[in-house]
Amino acid sequence: MGIRNFIFSLVLKFSKVKLDNILIDHHKYLGKRENSLKIYDRPPRNMILSPFNLTFNPTDRLLIVNFEEDSIYYSIELQIFNKIDKEFPLVIMYRKDNMKDIYYTNEIVIKNRKKMISDLFGKVSFNQLDNIEYKFQFDEMGLDAYLFLKDKLEKEIEFKIKEKISGRELTSILTPIGTVSKKPEYFTIVFLNKFGMVIKENTEIFVKIHGFSRNITEMPVPMNKMSFYSAHYSLEPLICNWNNNFNGNINPIILYPPTLNVSDGNITFNLVKNSDYYEIKKISGNDDEGHTLSFDFSPAIPNLLSLGSNSKINGRFSVIIDKKKGIFAGKYHLVRIGEAIEFRITPNKGWQPFPGKLWLKTYKWISKIYIQDIKDIKISSYWRRIKG
Repeated sequence: MGIRNFIFSLVLKFSKVKLDNILIDHHKYLGKRENSLKIYDRPPRNMILSPFNLTFNPTDRLLIVNFEEDSIYYSIELQIFNKIDKEFPLVIMYRKDNMKDIYYTNEIVIKNRKKMISDLFGKVSFNQLDNIEYKFQFDEMGLDAYLFLKDKLEKEIEFKIKEKISGRELTSILTPIGTVSKKPEYFTIVFLNKFGMVIKENTEIFVKIHGFSRNITEMPVPMNKMSFYSAHYSLEPLICNWNNNFNGNINPIILYPPTLNVSDGNITFNLVKNSDYYEIKKISGNDDEGHTLSFDFSPAIPNLLSLGSNSKINGRFSVIIDKKKGIFAGKYHLVRIGEAIEFRITPNKGWQPFPGKLWLKTYKWISKIYIQDIKDIKISSYWRRIKG
């Protein structure tokens, strides 16, 4: 899901640090900013207007194995989905001609996901199989995984990984998605919780492609006196598309009865009341696996319906995933001129395991809102990549 391109640099840098060392100081960064009542010149209403959307792609587990010397493939990714109280696999075969072959046994795992997969990977083929044999477990000795399928050439693909090290420790990381698209349709958030690299010592491992054993790619330098394979997994990934590009009409969210907590679609809004004006302090969403993604704003997003002309607001946001605060952060800017509001968001703080411009900083979200009437509100919102 994007991390494969950075895996060598990732393990060398990331194995040296703990999660607490790469998080942003959530409370210090946000501060205690508040909106002045001077930004409002319209009467308060018991409603809010939100330009935000979140689309989750719930995945139970994922595993990627890189290998060498094959003429067609160089990597295998196994994802597991919980649907209708059953487990279903999805396998991605990464090919040297830049095609990605997707294999699955039930359409339910790609329902509403085909476009997202195509956006991420470009050239993709979708292939439904009658059977995919797999195992994906984790215990006190580490990872225990197996895969067997026949690809679209009717030839066998197989791997096995069984770690054998007591007290296996896992960590978490936000996956870099910096090079995926020059014209993104959303901001992709991939947070790999309970993340581990496959340890070389005592691990039973093999990959067979079309009946031939392939060498598992190894990390070039040991770290903390341990050697690793270029294979990694997450037992609790969170995958979300933040603010899909949208062009159309939106409706206010009515607060009836008046409340400081309201849900609309799959987003929950935590509000603050500034005199009689309701403002958005936090938005949150949950995936089907029970993980929560939240955005805290400082100051709170003002009530856009009552925002005065020529008002300008500069604020900050910070992201929480489950209870981990400060996964990444950034700034927002709001200005209203007449009936038009421009809302910009620029992520600018986070951590990445490789040198160069922070991948987060290459994204900017722009939303243009036109409020002709309370029943006629139009919005055009999109992401742009920033050069340099």
